[in-house]
Amino acid sequence: MIQVIGKVFNIMELLRDNQKLSLGLLAKRSGIHKSTLCNLLRTMTALGYIDNDGNGNYSISEKFKQLAMPLPQEKLLQNQCLHFCKSLADYTQESGVITTIRHNELSILAQAQYPRSLMLSMTIYENLSLYHSVSGRIILAFLTQPELDGIVKHYGYPGDKWNHIVNDDQLEEACRELRTAKISIMSNAVDGIKAFAMPIFDDQNKVCGAAGLTVPIFRLDDKKEKDILQALRECVCGLTLKNISLNLNCKTWRLL
Repeated sequence: MIQVIGKVFNIMELLRDNQKLSLGLLAKRSGIHKSTLCNLLRTMTALGYIDNDGNGNYSISEKFKQLAMPLPQEKLLQNQCLHFCKSLADYTQESGVITTIRHNELSILAQAQYPRSLMLSMTIYENLSLYHSVSGRIILAFLTQPELDGIVKHYGYPGDKWNHIVNDDQLEEACRELRTAKISIMSNAVDGIKAFAMPIFDDQNKVCGAAGLTVPIFRLDDKKEKDILQALRECVCGLTLKNISLNLNCKTWRLL
């Protein structure tokens, strides 16, 4: 562990719990030598993360508090995703989810379920993976090559999780098929479900995330599937247009 970082967070935790502390009390409670503590506090104050009231008392600054608050755009994004996800679930009378990729993992931004006598458990959306989910695959298909290379470097090739892919050529072929179709579909006969996902873009045509639906196979017929595909198209088109009007882009979605 890097000791100086541990000391900084020790100071922040003490100030969080006590609001304001003098140099002496901070030194006593943290166990940090006063000369070291002075240097740390001077740096943290200069950076704007600690306030000094001029009388030798220190407290956490508003700047630091804001770091823990959701960004305005993030809150706006979450509200939009929840709105469209609920509309998708209500229209199809099934369970919907909106996802993105963050820190090399598939992240759920919103999920919704239509109330009915027989519903899918929302646990189906737990532990979604990039390789073994329709949402993950359709997002991967539209990543830039360096981004996709980064995923492979992090996880390796999909292997059994996706068409037994074990090299770059096979991965590119699978991604190209999804880019052409602009939809990812997967059936699970064991669980009796079928899942669908389509990509969401920003004004630069960069992939932001995906909207997905999971449906029990016994409720599917040609008309139902056609309605689902139409609902998904309307959902992703609506979110893409909202991205443009609200100035939300792939960086907002993916926190790049």
